Amino acid sequence: MIFGLIALTAFLVYHFTTHTIANRRVLGGRNVDVAALQFNQSQLAFTFSRAGILWGASSDAGGEVLDVYRSADGGLDWSHGGGPPVPGSCAQGSPQVASTADDTQVLAFLGADVCGSVQSLTPFLVVSTRAASSPRWSKLIHVSTPAWKYGFDDGPALTATGDRLYLAWEKSLDKETATTVVSTSGDDGRTWSAPVVVSRVLDHPHLVTVAADGTTLYVAGIDAKLGLWLSVSTDAGKTFSSPASVAPIAGNPAAECAQTAGQPLPREARSCDGPNPSLVVDGAKLLVVYSDVGADGTSDVHAVGIDRRTLKPSFRVRVNPPDTGKTQQFSAVAAVDATTGTAWACWYDTTFDPHARRTWFTCSASHDGRTWSNPVAAASQPSPAADIYGTIGGYGLEPAVIARGGIAHAFWGDSRRYQDEIDPETAAIPEKTAFAAPLKP
Repeated sequence: MIFGLIALTAFLVYHFTTHTIANRRVLGGRNVDVAALQFNQSQLAFTFSRAGILWGASSDAGGEVLDVYRSADGGLDWSHGGGPPVPGSCAQGSPQVASTADDTQVLAFLGADVCGSVQSLTPFLVVSTRAASSPRWSKLIHVSTPAWKYGFDDGPALTATGDRLYLAWEKSLDKETATTVVSTSGDDGRTWSAPVVVSRVLDHPHLVTVAADGTTLYVAGIDAKLGLWLSVSTDAGKTFSSPASVAPIAGNPAAECAQTAGQPLPREARSCDGPNPSLVVDGAKLLVVYSDVGADGTSDVHAVGIDRRTLKPSFRVRVNPPDTGKTQQFSAVAAVDATTGTAWACWYDTTFDPHARRTWFTCSASHDGRTWSNPVAAASQPSPAADIYGTIGGYGLEPAVIARGGIAHAFWGDSRRYQDEIDPETAAIPEKTAFAAPLKP
């Protein structure tokens, strides 16, 4: 009788709280598993080659190299292989990718002397390159040398414009100081300039993001004093304007997220997650998309529009529709389609689960950054929120979105196939689908 009551209770709970939970948003596009691999591939970075080939890379919690992916048919079919070898050490993750004007593929990531661990105290930033038609990566190029015995690199961000590459990251300068620096390359990543400190006034800066337009480079991130900040360089990364606050952050982790006993440590990806700013520039459009916690403890995705002439905020809007209950929108990413001018924002979203135990990767589009389409579901199936939150704290989680030709390609870590393991999933979402999506109750 007791077992029967337990079974009946379990059925009722499942039927009325789990079985009936469904995402009522329009599905943006067919879901494709980029690769079904063992362990976690949770930090994702993707881009287009000049010929339109999709390619990218991910971390691999169980490997000594990164995983690299390629699709020649718009994301329907994918091949994958190992990233560049790391002689005498191992890949630590945080991949960043870019394609240069002559279609050289550039892959930046963190290496470490410790293998099989995400706890290395001295990761270093390296770059490897290859021709788009070649499977062979170049020998690793160390972007800079450690500033002191226990110096480290962390949280890289890479972008390319014309024949120039820009790479920003957090660099440990001494026992008590780590700050945002920028290095540039004009020869397809073979050599890099000495890193330039963006500003000495930044207070515990983290989560840097970059975007470039010719020789103008925009750099944004979070810090303990300014919240969400922005700085600009008009001389190809040689000097930078004084960073300006563009938005306060209610749930600002900057002061302590990568600190122990007052000393900075390289753990941005695992402890500073929260705002996750993404910088987008196209023509007159300059946006920072990020997530933040509200007074009720739930989080939303926001977009700040910035006047490119004055560098002052011109508007701040919520990207996701109003919601109630425990709904969470987090780990936002953004991109712009240079062929149409449409901006995209994507994020993990627990809407439709009143207990916030399941999350769907979700996307929205905007012509001007001020008004956003009703969200569409990128993920056709949810992932347990516990898997996603656990991945953030254990390995770091970085989704991605890129767009071209009126189609956004969303990439996210998904645990639908293997419990407690994250695989890269993707969907191609047409603009017309997003802008036509109805707001369903």
